[in-house]
Amino acid sequence: MSTTSAPAYSKLKMLYELYYGFFPNKPTFTPEDYPDLAGKTAVVTGCNTGIGLHVVEYLYKKNCNVIGVVRTESKGIAARDKIVKECPESKGSISIVGGCDFCDLSLIKDTGVKVKEILGDKPLSIIIHNAGLMASSNQLTSKQGYELMFQTNCLGPQLLQHFLDSLFLKKDSDLKRIVWVSSGAHLLGFKDYGINWEDPCFEKVSKNQRAHAAVLYGQSKTGNIYQANAWASKHKEIVEEIGCVSVSCYPGNLKTDLQRDWSRIGRWIGNRIFWDGNYGAYSELYGALYPGLSTKDQGVYIVPFGEIHDPREDVKAGLSNGTDLKFWDIVEEKISPFF
Repeated sequence: MSTTSAPAYSKLKMLYELYYGFFPNKPTFTPEDYPDLAGKTAVVTGCNTGIGLHVVEYLYKKNCNVIGVVRTESKGIAARDKIVKECPESKGSISIVGGCDFCDLSLIKDTGVKVKEILGDKPLSIIIHNAGLMASSNQLTSKQGYELMFQTNCLGPQLLQHFLDSLFLKKDSDLKRIVWVSSGAHLLGFKDYGINWEDPCFEKVSKNQRAHAAVLYGQSKTGNIYQANAWASKHKEIVEEIGCVSVSCYPGNLKTDLQRDWSRIGRWIGNRIFWDGNYGAYSELYGALYPGLSTKDQGVYIVPFGEIHDPREDVKAGLSNGTDLKFWDIVEEKISPFF
């Protein structure tokens, strides 16, 4: 059960936020505003396509050393080669770590080892948990027997962060940011703080008893909002010392590979009403680079294309009443066998 009784939330506000996702304000913090990132390293997951590809390109253009974490190494290398060819003036670098498949938690530790090897003694300044899954089916299940969107979007990133913490939590850079990529779809999560607290992984019921896929996706994206704030709370002392800011981010309603398993007509509609993927990069890089963010902004929810809004009212309350920490601990229990 949740920590306290969840407050009600306004359906009218939900409608406004859903509307805003399709008609957001114009971005005001774009690549020409980004600082020089020479000497800084960023880890970006899911970077061979979609938003992640644009994020890596913009970071690399600003001379950042990027470690791209992908499932299929060959696709990551192809994306890297394309960016490097198109950005000959960059003084940065792009390294690819393949084999990171959040569908199987046993593979994540090796990803952490590879990132450590590539990083060496360089400071790690930015982590962007961009990889995610938005499935049209509620039947998908991970190797560990968990509902696949919850594992891919929540368990996987938190496990990877566990292995990155020792590399990241150091006073070795004037820029320390983590972006946990969420979604406006968190509005569709379960009524009680967005989470099915009794069984968030849906391991105790048959596939046919699972909630609708949109609700499952909404749950996982609510989880990302909680993770951004809970991580900062769990590491409060060192986070304050090094000046790190951890935020969640709804990139926007975008034309990306997230819709790859949608129906043909669904993709046709999406291609006409969604924004190009580079706009999502503006949202994520607002969280990663905007100089106006400080340690007072831990856990803020960034919306398209670089603004701060409140999440759903009960989720907002959960950021201050311990619900976020409860969620973190539930995930931690699931992933701890893979430490």
